[in-house]
Amino acid sequence: MSSTKHPPLPSVTNQKRKRRRQRLFAKDIENLLYAMGDRPVSTEATVNALEDVLVEYISQISYSMVNFAKSQNRTRVKLNDLAFTLRNDPMKLARFRYILEQSYKIEKAKKMFDDDKYDNKNHEDDDDDDDEEDEDNHENGRNMKDKSSTKNDSKQLKKKKKKNHT
Repeated sequence: MSSTKHPPLPSVTNQKRKRRRQRLFAKDIENLLYAMGDRPVSTEATVNALEDVLVEYISQISYSMVNFAKSQNRTRVKLNDLAFTLRNDPMKLARFRYILEQSYKIEKAKKMFDDDKYDNKNHEDDDDDDDEEDEDNHENGRNMKDKSSTKNDSKQLKKKKKKNHT
């Protein structure tokens, strides 16, 4: 064996990996910069710097949320964890609560729209059934106006309840 000394191997922990990072927010950042008065195409260095800051911020927020969830003996993160993380920044917390509130309102409106759409579809089907019943009853010599008027009254009551509920 030769007695030549080899330089020590570099430490694994100090060495930064040179891997190509995905630019997840580059296009969004360019659009935001343009909206704020920058050129239509921003320099790559500017976009990269802002994206690095954004990714670092999101990482810190996520880490804080996970730590809070762990302190509550949970393995999953909830929206309340984000509110807790943003508690020291009143502007961001207020914006978060506003967005959450709007999200719930939109979800509620979608449900109401879907219910109305479903009710209208059933109402059209009911009308077809009523027409058939009326023809059958007319042939049999019976007067069934009382039944159809009670159906219409109950439908109107349901609509009024929905309007009052909202």
